[in-house]
Amino acid sequence: MIEGGNRKLFQQSPKPNGPLISVITVTRNAADCLEKAIQSVQAQTYPNLEHIILDGASTDNTVEILKKYNDQIAYWKSEPDAGVYNAMNKAVTYARGDWFLFLGADDELFPGFSQMIEENIDDENCVYHGCTLWKNMIMGQGYNGYKLAKENFSHQAMFYPRAVFDKYRYDEKYIVRADYVLNMQIWADKNFRFEFHPLLIARYAAGGMSGKVEDEAFKKDRIRLVGKYLGYKNMIRYIIKRYKYKRQNFIEY
Repeated sequence: MIEGGNRKLFQQSPKPNGPLISVITVTRNAADCLEKAIQSVQAQTYPNLEHIILDGASTDNTVEILKKYNDQIAYWKSEPDAGVYNAMNKAVTYARGDWFLFLGADDELFPGFSQMIEENIDDENCVYHGCTLWKNMIMGQGYNGYKLAKENFSHQAMFYPRAVFDKYRYDEKYIVRADYVLNMQIWADKNFRFEFHPLLIARYAAGGMSGKVEDEAFKKDRIRLVGKYLGYKNMIRYIIKRYKYKRQNFIEY
C-alpha cells in the first residue's frame, strides 16, 4: 500500500465558504488520462473542495502522477481492491465532504460543477444532479420513477449528500450497475429527494467499463429492483416497454 495527499487543505464543516465537496476518483492503470481529470478538479473556481483518489494497485505510472500532485490532492492511496464499487465504498470512508461526486479517471469536470454548488446546493437531504457531455450529446434531465426504471442518472453529474452514505453503500454484487441500484434505493427513501438543474457538470468518457462489461446480476435482478424501489406500476410499464422494444428490434432490452 502507498498513500499520500495533503489533509491540511480543507476544514470540516461548518464552513464560511460553503459546503465541502468531496470529488472521489477510483482508478486502475489509467495514467494516460488521470492527470487531465485531476487538473479539471483543480481548475474549479469553487474553493471548498477536496479530491480523494483510490488507485487499485496500478502497474503503469499512476502512482508517479499521484505523487506529482500530492500537495493538491487531499488524500490518495494505491492498494489492491475488489472492483470499482469496492474502491468507491472504501473511498467514502476517507472523504470529509458534505456532498460527494464520483468522477472517473477518464472524465473531466466543467465549470458547471462550481456553478451548481454556488447557486443551488443547500439541502442536506437532496441529491442534486445536472448534465454530462457524452461524445457530442448532452445527457441528463429531470426524472420520474418510470424514467428511472428505463435509464440511470449520469453518475458524474450527481452530488450525493453525506447522509446517503451514512445510510447506504454500493452493492458490490453489481459489478457495473451498483450506482443504478443505489439511485433506485435513494429514490424510494422518503428521507431524500432529487433536484435537477440544467448545468453541464462533466464530460463522461465514451468506452468506459459499463459499456464493455455486462452486469449479469443486474440484468437478472432488474425487474425485481424496479418493482421494489420504483413501484408496481412503473415495473409493469417497464416490462411492456421492454417487450415492445424487443419485438421491434429483435434484441434484448
